[in-house]
Amino acid sequence: MQIVLSPEHFAPKYPPKGAHDFQERLMQDPDLTVPAIASQERLTIGYLSRLLRPPSLAPDIVTAIINGKHPPELSAKRLMRLALKLPTDWVEQRKLLGFQRV
Repeated sequence: MQIVLSPEHFAPKYPPKGAHDFQERLMQDPDLTVPAIASQERLTIGYLSRLLRPPSLAPDIVTAIINGKHPPELSAKRLMRLALKLPTDWVEQRKLLGFQRV
């Protein structure tokens, strides 16, 4: 049996565009900091840092998650725990998240 998760399961507090919005704000305002956004949004710095990492996921990984074709062991909780350890290299992301078997 395969459990299909909708994208909402991968964004516990904000929709995916929320993380993109935070990144956009940081890029547009060089004086803005992660702690400042965290304070404005009433988030912890650690949680915001984890939110900022998934937008750099390989596009095929994002598509697989949205379509429910991700490895069964990849839950939203696991993705958030690994967020700070995610490599920027997409091949390495696929290895870490278990996509070579999918």
